[in-house]
Amino acid sequence: MGHSDVLSGRKRGTTAKPVEASSLRANFGAPDWLVGPFVNEGAFVRRVIAAIHACSMPFVKVACKSVSLVPCDLKNQIMMMCWQLWLALHEILPACIARRGLSDDMSVEQHALYNVLWWSRMMPTDVWMCRWALSELGGLFPPREVPNEWIESVHTPGLCSCYMHLTPPSETNPKCLVWAYGGAFVAGDVNGQRGLAQHYGRLLGCDVFVVHMRLCPENQVQDAVIDLYRAYEWLLKKVPAENILMLGVSSGGGSILRTLQLAAGDEAMRKEYFGERRPLPPSLPQPAGVIGFGPFVDYARLSNSIKEYPRFDWIVNQSIIEMMLPMKATLAGGIEELEMCSPIYHSMKGLAPVFISVSEHECLIDEDKELFAKCKAAGVDVVLSTRPFMPHIFQLLSPFLPEAREEELRICDWARARGGVWA
Repeated sequence: MGHSDVLSGRKRGTTAKPVEASSLRANFGAPDWLVGPFVNEGAFVRRVIAAIHACSMPFVKVACKSVSLVPCDLKNQIMMMCWQLWLALHEILPACIARRGLSDDMSVEQHALYNVLWWSRMMPTDVWMCRWALSELGGLFPPREVPNEWIESVHTPGLCSCYMHLTPPSETNPKCLVWAYGGAFVAGDVNGQRGLAQHYGRLLGCDVFVVHMRLCPENQVQDAVIDLYRAYEWLLKKVPAENILMLGVSSGGGSILRTLQLAAGDEAMRKEYFGERRPLPPSLPQPAGVIGFGPFVDYARLSNSIKEYPRFDWIVNQSIIEMMLPMKATLAGGIEELEMCSPIYHSMKGLAPVFISVSEHECLIDEDKELFAKCKAAGVDVVLSTRPFMPHIFQLLSPFLPEAREEELRICDWARARGGVWA
């Protein structure tokens, strides 16, 4: 693969021409006068739903905490059994009823999952709900019993990252995948991602290091990047850089890129970013490669896709945008700090090879295309892999979607080509 590859995942026999938003079918094709009162910000029915939701939150929290007590393996079994029944129903129902997703070109699995996830846009969301939802990813990928090494941060008390030994002990240095969770900087945790990280570790035949990063609004975006930088600094004492791949989900992808920009920069750049957080870290070598699942890289501007695609995105929908926009100015301690934190505003020169995996119809597609262009212009070995009609972080949905499983294979093929140690 060259340094300017663009890969498009489309059905055989179709062209690579992008599908325009005007040709997509939002809200099952229902007219706006019918759906708008439920999904448009400030609409009367939406305000009524929000009031009912607020009153029911004590019961919702009890229900959510009860679900959290169920073992991950059991949750996975129940979920997959329900999914198989739901999918079977979609295969026998007329297309005019069951296949009302964004496009008729979607697979039946995409239609079936869209028909479940669409409804979340009607309900208001908050930080607590986002954190709970991401903590439950173990239901999709139950973690297995493996030797875990819990690493307490010497720089930030309370942080405890997890190094999972998936490969047999040997005298040679192991390969390791650094995992940075996403959640728009307000959600995500180590335990919720251990099973998913193990899944990719097994696909690649390597150990996995899931980094604990502080969350907003209790902390700032800068803190998450500093936590990741310090964790990478620790790992380099254990594993050589050429044996390390880094994978970031959404905001985790942005944190990795900003970490590696600081690692490649001079002392003045790190001093500006780390500020009074002493001691000042050294420069660090680049890893073998970086993988981003819909990396979130621009915190200062609202791209056109963030403005227009919540009505199409199954995950980052209107409710998520309504929650995040009022918090935007506080994430980095002020509007003036957002550009300093955003990878897109800084040099890509000297970065490790980058693989960007993103949906053509998700909220972050515009900034990820800009990221690809900036990496290419800086001479970075970069690949942009896109798939139509999928939601943000569709890569996590491989238990349900064949397209996500195909993307997994594409990602792993790229990772194995990152030098001899990954071959």
